[in-house]
Amino acid sequence: MRKPFFAVLLVVSLALVGSTPAVAQSANQTTSPQPTAQTGPERIDNQTVIVSSTTRTVNNSTTAVITLRSSAVQTVTLSDSGRFLKGGAVPTRDVNLGRGETTTIEMPVTRANGFVAVGISTEQTDLYAEVLQRPGQQSSGVDALKVLTSLQAWFAGAAVALSWFGLAAYTVMRRSGQAPEVAT
Repeated sequence: MRKPFFAVLLVVSLALVGSTPAVAQSANQTTSPQPTAQTGPERIDNQTVIVSSTTRTVNNSTTAVITLRSSAVQTVTLSDSGRFLKGGAVPTRDVNLGRGETTTIEMPVTRANGFVAVGISTEQTDLYAEVLQRPGQQSSGVDALKVLTSLQAWFAGAAVALSWFGLAAYTVMRRSGQAPEVAT
């Protein structure tokens, strides 16, 4: 009974330690992130593409994370679309993009009736709506790892693995009720 139990603990621990850094590292990429909210790049106009878009919520504060790629030098304006429903001044942010440049922009956004959206204006498009979250849409369980660096995620995985080993050692010691045997 002990050997299968330890084998399962070992496999789970190694899987956690081995996969956590890769997940966190891919979530923290800034040079060429993979699309997250949509299935592929979404074209705004013939010069601008949304590479990826997602949200991050920390302490009831929602942040939009949008990666844009431009084929020309231009200024792109992002606006918090949730503020339209809440009323008041709508926060905007201007971003200068170079030719062939891919840039990740983070900005606080307002959640309104379960929606999170960002308006994007370019020189060729007056206003383009990017819906990041809809009512009832759940965020993935990996979102918690997106705030970790690769090294932090590795240590978190190692801590989980060591916890499993500690639990297993405690269980074995408690079952036998004896002091550990020393090899001679």
